[in-house]
Amino acid sequence: MLVLLSSFYVVCLPMLGIDITPLKPGLHEVILTPSAESLGLDPEVFGAVEVHVRLDHEQERTFVSFTARATATLLCDRTAVTFEQPVEGSYAVLFVLPEQLGDPAEADDDVRPLPPPGTELDITDAVRDTLLLALPTRRVAPGAEDEDLPVTFGAERAEDGSVIDPRWDALKKLRDSQ
Repeated sequence: MLVLLSSFYVVCLPMLGIDITPLKPGLHEVILTPSAESLGLDPEVFGAVEVHVRLDHEQERTFVSFTARATATLLCDRTAVTFEQPVEGSYAVLFVLPEQLGDPAEADDDVRPLPPPGTELDITDAVRDTLLLALPTRRVAPGAEDEDLPVTFGAERAEDGSVIDPRWDALKKLRDSQ
């Protein structure tokens, strides 16, 4: 969805929300399977996203911890071939009443305001960031470390270090055949 706000376009992504209204105080577990698009992730890179959520719900706070798993299609840094690799990351966030947050200058990403009753806890950003941070910095396909890589490039060189032009070889063969 695209919304025009005072000459700026804002992309509104669907949110990955958990409705806590019907929950009684205590521990609850939920498994979510959002699409990569709904998290704002590239669907060509991320597939089969699964989020295991554990909620410790109380009257004035809700502690949410989750483990996000996905299959990532990556480009090997060594061989430039694509390969699939499972990625996984965990994160936890505490939702408290807005008046319990304290000074906004000392805001913490791990503590967020509890939304008003009837709305959902939005964990979209946390899940997206967790999966992006779970991607390896060095992307090497299985077996790529065992492959030999070419170490010489460019034209052949003579013993004295000069470049051998293959066209001269053809002319030498013509001369020698006469």
